[in-house]
Parts: sequence; structure tokens; C-alpha cells
Amino acid sequence: MQHASIGRGGTLAGGLDRLGIAAELRQPLVVALAEQVDPRRLPSATGLAAARDPRGRLVSVTLRHQLRSFVRVRFDDPPDTAMTAELHQLPLSPRIESAGGLVTHSVAQALAESPHAARLTSAFADIFQWDVDLLVDPRPGDAVCVIYEVLQRGDLPPDLPRFDKRPDRPGDVLEMGRILAASYHGARAGATAYWVAGASGGPDGGNYFDGTGTPLRKAFLKSPLNYTRISSRFSNARRHPVTRQVIPHHGVDFAAAPGTPVVATADGRVISAGWSGALGRTVRLRHGSEYTTVYGHLQSYARGVRSGAQVRQNQVIGYVGSSGRATGPHVHYTVQHSGRAIDPLRMKNPPVEPLDPAARPDLDAAVRSFGHRLEDLRRSLAAVTAGHSGDPSDETRSGT
Repeated sequence: MQHASIGRGGTLAGGLDRLGIAAELRQPLVVALAEQVDPRRLPSATGLAAARDPRGRLVSVTLRHQLRSFVRVRFDDPPDTAMTAELHQLPLSPRIESAGGLVTHSVAQALAESPHAARLTSAFADIFQWDVDLLVDPRPGDAVCVIYEVLQRGDLPPDLPRFDKRPDRPGDVLEMGRILAASYHGARAGATAYWVAGASGGPDGGNYFDGTGTPLRKAFLKSPLNYTRISSRFSNARRHPVTRQVIPHHGVDFAAAPGTPVVATADGRVISAGWSGALGRTVRLRHGSEYTTVYGHLQSYARGVRSGAQVRQNQVIGYVGSSGRATGPHVHYTVQHSGRAIDPLRMKNPPVEPLDPAARPDLDAAVRSFGHRLEDLRRSLAAVTAGHSGDPSDETRSGT
């Protein structure tokens, strides 16, 4: 077995030459391999291997340009110049792990000790974005619990060339997989989620549900942006900061840095995108026949956001500004139900796709498999909280 690698600026033909491949076979090999990979865009850590029989005749050439796959060309005896390259996926073995922590100031801090902290925090936020506002809801002592998969390397072919310097032995962890179950137990918010593969309504072949079958995904997000603070809440009588008049403030003002992306809180259609008096640059969206949302004081609109355009939940529709009558950069966000303004922070948020009855056994199996593990993890965190507070009955209010 001979091995070679393609360094920075190297070529596939040059790597084949270092393997001792005969000149008349190199070009057909490049053509065959090009059916599966782009020879001009191979990573600098790409590995090559040539296998020969005891008589020294070429048996196969293998190209490794990814951690998860390789390309192989096999030869007859004698080698045929009309050759075919086949793409092979490497086996991955999932392993279930858990992580958890107590909040002192954020969910990211609570999960910081996990080797997959950044990915876990991002995935956790995506799952609970409809039920927990991770910018304002967390309080010291809240418990964050996660059960998730990690993808580890399975058995490898013995003649496989190396690629890169990352883990490449059976059992080595490549990356974090999917969160299978998670919970947030807090003083101000709480929710539990279980992944159900094949359930309708999810973008990745499944969706998250609580133990009763209610989807975690809701019709509306809790807020239209990553904000720094709520500068003004819903009120029927607020003194306006500019005019000083006491008038209703039928919306919530989310303060954020200029240019922060603003997203649609629900699927809908653009009613208008233009100047709207004191609200400045404003986008209005209609969501079905009952709901309308308004996003005011924008700096600018996202591309394609115009009257009649269809938008999806979490799609960027504009950017934070201070247009119109505003004392600083923020978004004025209004929700109207049947023409009446309602408080976005208190509205009853309906779920979207219900659990398909055919998927109920899968949810029940997930609850049986992971429900007790989440509870055990929560109890262990609560014990830590009690130990720090000196009061065993205080499970959520005490910080660490």
C-alpha cells in the first residue's frame, strides 16, 4: 500500500504521480475521479492510496477528501482505461450523552462545560424559542438539561488514506448530532421537548413535542429579534418620550444595536413595507385571517420584502433603526388579533402542526427513554442549588 497527500497548491495528477501510477493511467484516473469530486477544489489535506496485488499490479486507487466519505476506483487485470469511481460513505455510530447546568446569567454559561457547548446552546435556543425568551427569562438557579447524540467514527477500511488531522479512529467523536430531549426549569419559564422523527411539520424530517404531544413550535416567536432590553412595554396609557403626551402604547419596544436583523415572527404575507408617519420605515404582515404584526422604526428593509410577498417565520424582513419619531434604535412591535391590538408578551400562542396520531408511539417511546433521565439530571442540579443555598426546598430561585 502506497500513500500520498495533496498539499496546498498541489494537483491530483501530481499526487497520482507520487503513488507511482503509470502515465497512461493518470489522466483516465483524473477523469474518473472527477465524476465524484472537483479536482480543482480538493482540500489541501486530501489523501491518496494505491493498493497493489503481490505481483505489483494495481488493484485500486482511493481518494479521501472528507471525514465522512471517500472515492475509490477498482481495476481489473490488466487495468482498464475505461474506469468508474464510486463514492462510499463511512460508517458513523451515534452515542447518547447528556449535559446540564444551573443558570447564573445565561443558558450559554449553564452549558459551558460541555465539549459541544456552542452547538448545544444554539440548538437549545432553536428548540425553545417559542416558549422561553433566553434573553430575559433566565434567572439564577434555573436548570438547563439536555440529552443529545454525538456522532463517532465506526469501523474504517484498513487501506483508507488519512484526511486532515482530525479524529480518524473507530470510536473517535466527530461532532454533535441532534438533541433528543431537553428541558428548561425556571422561575419565569419552563418547557420540555422530545424529538420525534418523521413527525409532520418539521424541516428536518421530524419535530419537537412536549410529553402530551403539543408541538414546541408555535405560530409566533416570542420576539422579532435578538434585543438588548425592552425599552417600553404594552400599555393603555404611556407618556410618550418625545411628545410627553399620555397615550396608549399598543406594542412592545425592543431596543437593539442599529442594523440588528428583524425577523417575521410568523408565516405570513407582506401588507405593506414603507414609511408610516411616527413609526418611520415599517413592515406590516398578515398571518391568516385573524392576525397582523407591525414592525416599526426600521433602518431599512430586507431584499424582496414588498407588498404581496410571502415570508416565513424567522425570515429577515428588515433591520433595526430609529426612523420616524424615536429616541434611539429599537423596533416597535405590534400584534393585532381580529383588528384589536394585544400584548405580544402575554398573548396565547397557538401551536402549529399537531402530532400525527401515527407518531404517538414514537413520542411515548421517547418519553419513556429520556423523561426519567431529564428528571434525574434536574434533581441533581436542584441538589447543587440546595447545597449552595442551605435550603433543600429551594430548587429554582437560588443562584450559584
